[in-house]
Amino acid sequence: MEKEINFKKSLGQNFIYDKNLLNSIIDMGDVENADTVLEIGAGAGTLTELLCERAKNVISFEIDKSLAVFLDRIANEHKNLQIYYQDFLKADLSKLNLKSARVVANIPYYITTPIIFKLVEHKESFKSMLVLVQKEVADRFAALPNSKNYGVTSVELQAIFDVSCPKIIKKTCFTPAPKVDSALVKLIPHNKFKKLNFEGFCDFVGKAFSMRRKTLFNNLKTFYEKDKILNALNKLNILEAARAENLSVENFVELYSLLN
Repeated sequence: MEKEINFKKSLGQNFIYDKNLLNSIIDMGDVENADTVLEIGAGAGTLTELLCERAKNVISFEIDKSLAVFLDRIANEHKNLQIYYQDFLKADLSKLNLKSARVVANIPYYITTPIIFKLVEHKESFKSMLVLVQKEVADRFAALPNSKNYGVTSVELQAIFDVSCPKIIKKTCFTPAPKVDSALVKLIPHNKFKKLNFEGFCDFVGKAFSMRRKTLFNNLKTFYEKDKILNALNKLNILEAARAENLSVENFVELYSLLN
């Protein structure tokens, strides 16, 4: 099959053909036979076909219509598959039956963040998300405080998901092989901060990390009264000299609540 495909670098096409690896990915996605699964970037359908064998319904998006020769064959053999040949970022997910669905996807790396945050907008629709991304991106998503990878995206995602990286996948597992290794990121929605205004929170976190070399206080004093910031930091036992990367996700949520 690989020899029949004109891989498009512009679309970030790097496919996996190892069925054992693909089945292990589905296992880590917790796919059960009653599930609806959303796949983004179906490619040649190697993962798609196995998902169809394991799930009740599979909804796949693929922007490259030249791959229809592979995907339409799978759709003809598996009546539980719906394929949309369009840009996932332009899709209206509210029109799909995604209640309590799961995401299992090898997503195009060049648009990883926009895809993740589109899924975030519809997080109430999903029980879990398992996405394959570049390892350095996975490291940022799952990073802990006081580490170099801990930043805006780490805090934003961990405020609404339990984030883990269950498996690293070497670049040699892909065709064509990318330049870097990849990793699976698992996102499971939680409700630890039920009253959180997520949009406002994300804006606040961006301000807190606006200049990493500056202290949190110096980053925030442009946007809030100095005394208000100092009182909030004192109440939470956070040092005035602390930097944004020193705060836990819980610290960020508490500080946001006190300042807004």
